[in-house]
Amino acid sequence: MAYVYLLDLYKYLEERLEKATDGLDKADGDVPAEKFEQGRIDALTEFQDFLKENFNPKLPRRIRESLIRKKVP
Repeated sequence: MAYVYLLDLYKYLEERLEKATDGLDKADGDVPAEKFEQGRIDALTEFQDFLKENFNPKLPRRIRESLIRKKVP
C-alpha cells in the first residue's frame, strides 16, 4: 500500500468521523438516526484501529513518528 494513500485514507476517515459526530449531535432524540450515526462511528473507528495495528508498523520510521506526534489514529 502506498504511503500517500494510507495518509489520505486517514484524513478521509477523520472527515467522515466528524460528519458522523455532527449527525449524532443533530439527531435530537431521533432514535433510529442516533443508532445509525453511532454505528457509523463504531465502524469507522474499528477500521482506523485495523489500519493502525496492521499498516502503521510497515510505514517508514519518519512517517510513523510524524503520525504519533499528530496523534493520528
